[in-house]
Amino acid sequence: MSDSTLKPDTLRPDILIFGGGIAGLWLINRLNAAGYQCLLLESATLGGDQTLASQGIIHGGLKYALGGNLSNESEAISAMPDRWRAAMAGDDPVDLRDLKVLSDTQHMWSSGSVASRMTNFFAS
Repeated sequence: MSDSTLKPDTLRPDILIFGGGIAGLWLINRLNAAGYQCLLLESATLGGDQTLASQGIIHGGLKYALGGNLSNESEAISAMPDRWRAAMAGDDPVDLRDLKVLSDTQHMWSSGSVASRMTNFFAS
């Protein structure tokens, strides 16, 4: 289809993002700030689900370190908690100063096993 046959209201984003979880929302914010036209598609609630792509954004690799799984990935995401703090203070390209914090603490659930209880203890 050529440009001359497109309707004036046809969307033509530079980038299409599937999923409006925390990773998708962070990504669209950064890409829009860089000048890209983005379209984000979400089938449920924005920010409503956590995917594997977002886990490091939340915990910064602690769960991998406590499990003895130190890797390049756990090292790469170790700075994420500081990025969140900077964003919530307005000192990051993603400005979250107006974010409503629902809890000042991290809640962890234990399966009851000794390993799970030890992980909770050291993470606290």
